[in-house]
Amino acid sequence: MAQTHIFKQTPYGEDKVGYIDAGVIYRARGGVAKAVGRYDANGAIYRAMQYDERELGRFSPDGQIRSHGLFEGGELGWVEADGAVIQAGLILGEDEVGRVDGPEQAAAAAALLLLFLPDDAEENRRLAR
Repeated sequence: MAQTHIFKQTPYGEDKVGYIDAGVIYRARGGVAKAVGRYDANGAIYRAMQYDERELGRFSPDGQIRSHGLFEGGELGWVEADGAVIQAGLILGEDEVGRVDGPEQAAAAAALLLLFLPDDAEENRRLAR
């Protein structure tokens, strides 16, 4: 099985944040990859925790992504046929936030929306303090 690469949009272009390989989600930083989650055959995305894992949301075979978040639960976005990842919301509208490249597009798009973007937003909030 080939890897599916995950890129997020930045003000300076795109940045490779990770990839999926054999159902495992990896974060790529500084040339080092670390497993941070996985997905299963039912389309559930899981975050690896210190002693366990937590289900973050699900994706459908057609690329629709849904969050299980307490305050932000619901439809989160989708992946286009060309690999563009769209984040959609009631207030913010639709925004292309990244792209995925490889055979597991729906899973990779879900990893971007459910795992990588929220982690990056939390890190930015922590650095701003």
